Amino acid sequence: MKRSIFILLFFMATLGTMQAQKNNYIHVSGDAGIVANSERDKKFGLGGTLSWLTQDIFIAKNPGNYISLGVKGFNNPYGEGKLIASIMNDKDDAFNYLMALAGYRITGQGISDGFFVEPRIGAVFGASGYTGFAFAPLAGYAYRNFDFSVYCDMGFGGENSAMLKKNFFTPGISIGYNFGF
Repeated sequence: MKRSIFILLFFMATLGTMQAQKNNYIHVSGDAGIVANSERDKKFGLGGTLSWLTQDIFIAKNPGNYISLGVKGFNNPYGEGKLIASIMNDKDDAFNYLMALAGYRITGQGISDGFFVEPRIGAVFGASGYTGFAFAPLAGYAYRNFDFSVYCDMGFGGENSAMLKKNFFTPGISIGYNFGF
């Protein structure tokens, strides 16, 4: 009898742990794009995103939707700048920015498969002391926890950025993966 109770408790704990794995994800992605409204030459830029996604049990209480908190870094070289060498160096050869973002992922079939949209807002911090409001919507398709998406990072600041504009728009594509835990 004690053994069957122990097995039942172990099974329930394992099932609870498996359920928790479906509620939280770490999202890692590689992003590619270009600052479209630059006063400088338009070169291809690269970056990445690291986010935590948790199942919505707070706002709409929809198990197919997720609240996201993340950080995105992006480097868009110009002039003599190179993709890797221009990251946070002392030369004036790239527009680097970091975004702290909060979002809400709306899915059709859950996080692992199907179409999704994720509007995100936050703050942007760029080279030469640039700061501003960030809006970075994302839309795409997930297949077996892989995300294939398009995005447009937008920053709205009070001072000119390294791109010689107060605002910037970076459309691009993203490929990511969602690790469940």
